[in-house]
Amino acid sequence: MTTADELLGRLAGLDTAALAKVLAHRPDVLQDPWPRRLDVVAARLAAAESIDAALLGLPTPLVQVMRAVQLCYALGQRPAPVAEVARLLGTDAGAVESIVDDLAERALLWPAADGVVLPELLHRNSFAAEGLGQPVGGLLGELGTSRLAKLSRALGLPDTERKPQLLLGLVQFFRDGDAVRDLFATAPEETQKLLRDMAEGVPEVQGLAPAGWAFDHGFLYGTYYGTVAMPIEVSLALRGPDHQLPFTPGEPAYAVTHTGAEAAEAASAAAALRLLDRVSAVLDLAAAEPLPLLKDGSIGTRLVKKLAKDTGATPAEIELAIDLAAQAGLLVADEPPPPRRGQKAPAPTLAPDPDLARPAPALLYRLLLTTWWDPAPPEFETDVDALMRRLVLRLLARLAPGDALDIDALIRLAEWHAPLLPTDDIAGHVRDALGDGELLGVVAHGAVTAAGRALLAPDRLVEVTGELVSRARTTALFGTDLTAIVPGSPDARLAALLDRVADREAQGTATSWRFSPASVRRAFDQGATTAGLLDDLRAIAAGDLPQPLVYLVNDVARRHGEAQVYDVASVVVGEPAVLAELAAHRKLAKLGLRPVAPTVLTSTVDAARTLEALRDAGYAPTRHAADGSIVLPARDQAEPTLAVRDPEPGELPPDPAGHAERLLAAPASGPALLRGQLARAMSDRYAGRLTPKQQQLCWQLEAGLPVDIAYGGEHLVIAYPELDGDVLDVWSLRERTYRRLELSRIDLAQASTAVSLA
Repeated sequence: MTTADELLGRLAGLDTAALAKVLAHRPDVLQDPWPRRLDVVAARLAAAESIDAALLGLPTPLVQVMRAVQLCYALGQRPAPVAEVARLLGTDAGAVESIVDDLAERALLWPAADGVVLPELLHRNSFAAEGLGQPVGGLLGELGTSRLAKLSRALGLPDTERKPQLLLGLVQFFRDGDAVRDLFATAPEETQKLLRDMAEGVPEVQGLAPAGWAFDHGFLYGTYYGTVAMPIEVSLALRGPDHQLPFTPGEPAYAVTHTGAEAAEAASAAAALRLLDRVSAVLDLAAAEPLPLLKDGSIGTRLVKKLAKDTGATPAEIELAIDLAAQAGLLVADEPPPPRRGQKAPAPTLAPDPDLARPAPALLYRLLLTTWWDPAPPEFETDVDALMRRLVLRLLARLAPGDALDIDALIRLAEWHAPLLPTDDIAGHVRDALGDGELLGVVAHGAVTAAGRALLAPDRLVEVTGELVSRARTTALFGTDLTAIVPGSPDARLAALLDRVADREAQGTATSWRFSPASVRRAFDQGATTAGLLDDLRAIAAGDLPQPLVYLVNDVARRHGEAQVYDVASVVVGEPAVLAELAAHRKLAKLGLRPVAPTVLTSTVDAARTLEALRDAGYAPTRHAADGSIVLPARDQAEPTLAVRDPEPGELPPDPAGHAERLLAAPASGPALLRGQLARAMSDRYAGRLTPKQQQLCWQLEAGLPVDIAYGGEHLVIAYPELDGDVLDVWSLRERTYRRLELSRIDLAQASTAVSLA
């Protein structure tokens, strides 16, 4: 019987509440396409990936009981007696039964009348974490009959020539701890010391000199890899009958610090708005000039420091802003074309997606939060950072609002709650999670905020983030000293406008900007007009614009363009008559030749350095291309065609209780779709005239691949079919639900659609 079959029998006997608990603990089994019946649930629960994910979330006492049950199975006690598991852990049977119930709710094992049943996929043959090796049966099974007979005689066991009987007798001997200890007492003193050292936690080593007696009496065995191994039974016997496995059922003690809910929420709002400001600034800078990437596709430290200096942010804020914007699809990598021979390959870049409209502040904040909370998983490894940030928020969310934990206490709790995470630096991951959480506003002063709690209850995320972002200031106080002050946190649009026309000076409880001729000229260089810029500033002013600022804008506008710098690719020198002829020649019109007049100066350096030198001298020139058009720093972008949106109700995490009720009302199992069965059914629909392409599409469906079909007036992309007479029960990828389609109304398209089922 397979693990899935065992689980199906177990699940079928549960009531709605018990099944809902299993589904809540193992939410991956409810991912699209959600399971029709319990047999699909059992198959998903038995998958190695699902079991591995469930094990990563087990706290320490559940892991310890699981290991004790696995050890019992390795020693031939199947099912594992609760009393023996309790003895191995040094606790009472009641404590073990309670934890076994918790593990049963995760479908990792389940209680039975005669002990604890362990699914086959969770059987273990190596116990290195406990300082133990392999069961003696596995080591003996690699020996030949003559070697087994010799070992049996050395131990004084009944003589036999049959290998199964030899194995059985030897295994029974080594599982008798008293017999093993009595034999050990007859070993040479040097061998006893060696065996004791190995039994204490080093069950496998390289070749040993004083081990002849140990090999002759089955205390040590040579392995295929050239090492020497001690069986589990020998290690446990030499440790003594009172030896116990580690068991720590209680959480580490911790002290709670009250930081104040109001202070935490204020800090959360400031952090959220600051993050929006940073992301908006990065997107604006990347739009003006794409961000170059290193060869490995990462952002260089030098660029991070430059962006931090340009935006007044910290390097950590910039790194997080770029990372989240790229993961959320706001920044898209642009891979350059292969270089020509002899040319250096240009670096790949990051730039905003021109087809994606910039989300509104609250929606942008939700996008950043959910991207951080639930990132795309890596392909071949565990995302320890994502698991740790979820664990840290869950641990802090158990406390009252405004309560925090000491970092060392939080690290000890994380180690207790996630002992199987594949990392040797849990403390580093906890600190990283807290650091990112503070920058995102989900943690403040060590306490989880309303935004952090909303990540744990997604149905409140829109309400909480909308209220938080609404606290942003949308107006500024303008002073006669050419400053603008925003008390509190500015919203993204206010900060972006002021950053465009003024220089940010201070940031904290209030943010200030200072206007100067250079900063105002920067706005005009980016295409601003006098009337448009003054209108934008009046729209964000808490009162009237002060006259000095209006005078400054008008003065810079009057001087803007007083000198013009043109990009010139080359200069043609010759007699005036020849030059006039060249300039008037129709075939040379595409060269855009411009006559040189007394009012035109030529520069010996490029346009960029000429422009910089004139500005340093106090002038306000503009830059023009070779054809005379003005050059703007920002890239022209087409109108966006895509928009970010909040998830629909059907896209939120599934409800375990609702699925449990539905699953128990449906048949526990159903027929599998055999290869060719759908093609035969569809051939009746087409009167036996399926084209090769239509047959191929039927085979794709049977293999679980998505296919385009026309059904009545609808266009559907379907997968995972089940045939029920004249009806095809399928998963509709676009609708994210199951549909029952009449075979007589299905038209197969002439091409399948490549749709990811991930």
